[in-house]
This record gives sequence, C-alpha cells and structure tokens, in this order.
Amino acid sequence: MNTTPDPTAPGPAPGEHQDRVVLVVGGGKGMGRAVAEAFALRGARVAVADTNHLPSAYNQYRTQKVDGFTAATALAADLRAKGLDVTALEANAADEDSVRRLLADVERLYGRLDTVVNAFGVTHVSPVETMELAEFNRVVEGNLNGVFLVSKHALRLLRADGGGSIVNFSSVSGRSGFAKVAHYCAAKFGVIGFTAALALEEARNGVRVNAVCPGMIRTAMWDYLLDEFQRPGETRDECWERMRTMIPQREFQQPEDVAETVLYLASARRVTGQAVSVDGGMSAP
Repeated sequence: MNTTPDPTAPGPAPGEHQDRVVLVVGGGKGMGRAVAEAFALRGARVAVADTNHLPSAYNQYRTQKVDGFTAATALAADLRAKGLDVTALEANAADEDSVRRLLADVERLYGRLDTVVNAFGVTHVSPVETMELAEFNRVVEGNLNGVFLVSKHALRLLRADGGGSIVNFSSVSGRSGFAKVAHYCAAKFGVIGFTAALALEEARNGVRVNAVCPGMIRTAMWDYLLDEFQRPGETRDECWERMRTMIPQREFQQPEDVAETVLYLASARRVTGQAVSVDGGMSAP
C-alpha cells in the first residue's frame, strides 16, 4: 500500500489535514485502513475505531468473532512507529452505548473532532424469497444504523470548533440494485438518503456531510462475494476477471482510490450532500 503524499497529485495538498482530529470508524482493515493511513500521512491525528465482535454471522466473515480491533491496534502501532499520531479504539458502530463511549474517548483524548469517516459495512447473500427477517435486519443495521449513531453522537463535537465533516461509506450497490443482496442495497441506498438529509440539517452549522460509493475492490467483502457468485467450473480468479467486464474502465479500484476521494470530501469546503462514486464508471447514468 502506498499512500505517501505526492505534491504533484490532484486533490488535497500534503499538510492540509495537519493536526486535524479524524475518527475513522471501521478503520482496522480494507478501505477504512487505507483511509486512516492516508489521513495520518498527511499530518492528521487519527483515532481508528473497530470491533472484534459483530452482532450476527450475517456478514462477509461468516462469524460474529472478527479481528477488526486487533487489526486497528496493529495499524496504530505500526504508524506510531513511523512518528504518526494514531490511536486504536474499540467500538461497535451498531451499538449506541458503544458509540457514546467512543465519542467520549475521542473528546477525552483530543478535546475536539474535525472529521468523521464511517467506513464500516457488512454484506450477505440471500434471495429475497428465502431471506429471513433477521438476515434483512442485521445487514441493514450493520450498514445504516451505525452511520446514524456515529453521526448523531459526533455532531456536538464537530460543531464545537465551528464545523467539520462527515464522510459516509455507501457503495455502487447504493446506486444500482444487484440480485441476492437486496438487504445490502437497501441499506446502502439508505446511507445516501441519510447523508443528503443530514447535510441539509447541518448546512448552517458548518458540518458538511457527504458519501463515497466504492465499486469493486478486493477486500474481505469481495472475497466472500466471489465464493457466492462463482459459476460451476469457474475459478475464483476467473470469476474476478469476469467481474471486470462490468466496469466501463475495465480496471478494478484500489483502497487508495477511495482514500483519496475521502480526503477530498473531508476538505472541500463547498461540497456537501453529495455521493461520489469511485467505481470506474459502473454507476454512470
């Protein structure tokens, strides 16, 4: 992974996030990890929040026991060894008491908050006809409820210094429907709607709210989806290459692509209420 700032690259200039306090929820792995590292490399003080326990096994890990907080702790230690200001905090975004404790910890440690990135998400494959209500609810909760809870409890801190920024993770599945993931699509469409509504509520308070919509990125989520969508006789690599044909650019996105977009949205002072796709053109009208 290479997120070293490039002074000739488009987007936020190196140092633009210097000393900003950034909370990345779901920052232990995958795209969230890339986001946390990108902010830290640009001088931000970063709190990386994640969990080792999910409320159900309706997720890409197929288990309640995960190692998100363990991964966040290792990331924080690695970045601190490089002289960067990064702290790992344990939190489950779908649990309101846990979210309250998380924001209290951020306030205790830093005294303020400039940017919140809700980078978590779970997926699960099931046709609607055979989907249990518990499956539907858990996937919606895992993707949408946490965005609401973290945003709600972060607002006071974000407003305190005259405003800040929230960036929520939606998905290409928040733009287009896909078979066998109706619950995931419903949640990710919901993230975009929630983002737009909160942006209007907070526009006069100096808090900007935007969303990013990643496409196909080889994280644990897509490794799980490949298992589910492989055709008979098809290898995982062949399935992944078949997925490439769905992308107009014919190039898969990388976690760093998403991180650069999040950095932009966190600093673009006149951009709010938007959902920006990083999907190689998949969701183009």
